[in-house]
Amino acid sequence: MTEQDLFLKNLKLSREFDLYLIEHPEVAERIPAHALIVLLPEDDPDLCAKNQELARVRREPGQPVVSVRVGALTPPRSRLVNPKVEVAA
Repeated sequence: MTEQDLFLKNLKLSREFDLYLIEHPEVAERIPAHALIVLLPEDDPDLCAKNQELARVRREPGQPVVSVRVGALTPPRSRLVNPKVEVAA
């Protein structure tokens, strides 16, 4: 996996986790301040292992770690509401 692949996969996971926290504020409240959040996608063992390795390297002494196991992502869907498409000739 290239560094760019790692970045893009984690960017997608981070965005989805942010959206999840917005929809589930009770989960966000359980995350300690200054915690290291480690996203562990169960459907991508390579990324999961790499994220665990990065967490070990980047964790500061005494820093809480929150592991988030992600089963999978559903396919992206449009969130547009009642779009009106007009084609000009």
